[in-house]
Order: sequence, then C-alpha cells, then structure tokens
Amino acid sequence: MESLALKIDGMSCQHCVRAVRTALTAVPGVTIESVDVGAAKLSYDPAQTSAEGIGEAVQDAGYSSTAVLAND
Repeated sequence: MESLALKIDGMSCQHCVRAVRTALTAVPGVTIESVDVGAAKLSYDPAQTSAEGIGEAVQDAGYSSTAVLAND
C-alpha cells in the first residue's frame, strides 16, 4: 500500500466532502483515511490503481487535486 495526501481545490462545504469521498470510494484499491474541505488522506494498492487514477476520480467529481505527500 502507498500513502497519498491530496490538496483539493474547489471544495467549500460538507456536500463537497461527500462528493469527493464518494468518488474516492469508487476507485478500486483505495482506503480513505480522511476527507476534509480542501484535503484528503488515503492509501492505495498500486496494483489496482495509481495516483493519477485517483486524481482523475477527484477531477470527475468536479475538483482539482495536487499530491502533497506520497510514500510507502
């Protein structure tokens, strides 16, 4: 499992948090640690998805994200 922290732009409320959480939950291999306004922390199985795939899921939910931390 790899750890990933995201800075997420465009979030302003709990509806945004739910939308991002729902999008991340749909990505195979993702385990969510937390989703807050403007940020998410998670771990993922690189055999099932990538940081790029996770970013695409956030983008599909209507937000932009930047990885701020990634390590094993």
